Amino acid sequence: MTAFLPTNAVWKEDNRPHPAQLERSLLQEERIQRWEVRAAQWRARELAEAAFGVGVHMSLVSLRHRGSLRGLLRLDVHFEDLESHLDREASFMAAVQRDPLLTRVPLLYVIGPNEV
Repeated sequence: MTAFLPTNAVWKEDNRPHPAQLERSLLQEERIQRWEVRAAQWRARELAEAAFGVGVHMSLVSLRHRGSLRGLLRLDVHFEDLESHLDREASFMAAVQRDPLLTRVPLLYVIGPNEV
């Protein structure tokens, strides 16, 4: 939540609380559920590197601690041509569907070319 606030923002003192102070404390269960999403994020990266090769860049764009969809994970992978990319993507998604952690913590994957 605080990642959306600019670090150099000037806050006027007009008796309103700073936005960082408005964040509610997470319950222990919510913290555990968020860490499950983080674990799933890194597991997905391992599977992506197995399918697409090293050099996978990832970013967790959205994170929810409950619900049918727990996060939006962007994966930037090495791209050679469309046919091999589709084969590797199918291999990655098959591995995701077999992984016990990723089936318990479902993520939406956005797979794009690595710009490096």
